[in-house]
Amino acid sequence: MFRRPRPTHDVEVIATTPLTSTLTRITLAGPTLSELGIEHPTQWVKLTIPEGASRAYTIRHHRPAEREVDIDVVLHGNGPAARWASVARPGDRARLAGPRGRRPDFGDAADLLLAADESALPAALTVLDGLPATVRVFAYFEVATAADALPLASRAGLTTAWLPRDEPRDDPRGSRRDDPRPKGRLLADTLLAADVPAGAAAWIAGEATAVATVRRHLLTDRALPRDRVHAKGYWKHGEADHKD
Repeated sequence: MFRRPRPTHDVEVIATTPLTSTLTRITLAGPTLSELGIEHPTQWVKLTIPEGASRAYTIRHHRPAEREVDIDVVLHGNGPAARWASVARPGDRARLAGPRGRRPDFGDAADLLLAADESALPAALTVLDGLPATVRVFAYFEVATAADALPLASRAGLTTAWLPRDEPRDDPRGSRRDDPRPKGRLLADTLLAADVPAGAAAWIAGEATAVATVRRHLLTDRALPRDRVHAKGYWKHGEADHKD
C-alpha cells in the first residue's frame, strides 16, 4: 500500500536562535502553516532545503495563528541539513511536508522513563509538555557539555538528570580520562544502571545501537509492558540519514 502524500508548505526562515553548543532553533513562517495540523507530541515533518536534501525533524512548537513553527536542529557532522541550518538567515527558503508520526501511548502508567540524546531532545520535550500532571517523569538527557542543559518548565513529579559527555570518567585501568564518551554510550550506561519503577512506561530515542540496548534491558531485565516501551533510533554511528 502506498502512503498518502502529505501536504507541503512553502516556508521561509524568520529567526535563528542558538540553544546549546550543538542545537539551534530555526523559526519558519509560511502562509499555509495554520493548516499544518499538529495533533500530538513527537509529530515530525520532512524539511527540504534549496539544494534538494530532505531530513525529518520534530515540530518543537506550532503557532497556527502566527503561521509559524520552531524546528530545533542538531549541528553535527557534515550533513546537508545541518550545514544549511548552521548558516540559515531570515529570508532563506525551504519546504515542509507533513506532519507524520504516531501518538505515543503510555496507557494508564503512573511513571514514565523519558530519555534522549540531543538528536531526540526536541521530541522528548514535546512528550514532556503533553503529559498529564499526574504522571511522574524520570528524565535522562545526554548532551555534549554541562552548559548544554536546557531550562525546563516547573512540573511536579519531574526528576531530571542531564548527562554531559565531556565530564571526566574513570578508566578501567584506574586513571581518569578527559576525552568525551562516544555519543549514546553515556545515556545507555546510565539507563542500564537506573532504577525503573515496576509497570512504568518508557520513551527512549537517540543513537540506534544505544537505544536498542536499552530497549532490550527494559523488556527483558525490567519486564516493562511491551506496548508501553517506545524506542526509536534517530541516527546511527557510521550511517548517513539512518532510518529506524
